[in-house]
Amino acid sequence: MTQALAARARSVVGVEVDPACVRALGLTLKGLSNVRIVEGDVLAQEVGRLVDPPYRVAGNIPYNLTGALLVHLLEQLPPPRRIDVVVQREVAQRIAAPPGSWSLATLAVRVYGRAEVAFTIPPEAFFPVPEVASALLRITPDPEPALPRDELKAFFRFARPFFQSRRKQLANVLAQVLGVAKAEARERLGVTGIDPTRRAETLSLSEWAALFRREGPNWKPD
Repeated sequence: MTQALAARARSVVGVEVDPACVRALGLTLKGLSNVRIVEGDVLAQEVGRLVDPPYRVAGNIPYNLTGALLVHLLEQLPPPRRIDVVVQREVAQRIAAPPGSWSLATLAVRVYGRAEVAFTIPPEAFFPVPEVASALLRITPDPEPALPRDELKAFFRFARPFFQSRRKQLANVLAQVLGVAKAEARERLGVTGIDPTRRAETLSLSEWAALFRREGPNWKPD
């Protein structure tokens, strides 16, 4: 992949945590003056400072890093112009899905930009053959996230309990989050324009933002 990118891009920076792979890349990429390999954990890198903007991120990543890595990339300043990563197919479909089957990871990505499944990849495309299908997830970050950056940490802490109790109706979880009676929680959701019988996975990004803006000031985190 690095060689293919080097043939198409003015400059390529690769991040590799395994020293043995770094040494191997030094041999296979020898003579490519537009490629630089950084040895280290990508989650510890200020990716936005490794290359001159505008830049794009591409990779075939370890699937167990998907959630943490996507958020890390989207938090970069400046953010990437586009992110193309190979992830597990079900994860890609969930992140790109319309409201109705969202997870907290979906919300975490969609706060920052748009997501789509570019194409799927069968297990037979890899060696050894994995037990899961894969997909190329394409994320196009917006210039700024849906909420101010200094509010995002509080926003995700506010949203987390709803997804931890995703089978419960919103009114029941909001009552627990705010420490109020269920009747008051239902009334608060109604004022926000949200049906209190809905569940967290069904809310759109704009509804999450509206709920946080209205109830965030009333929320006292532990």
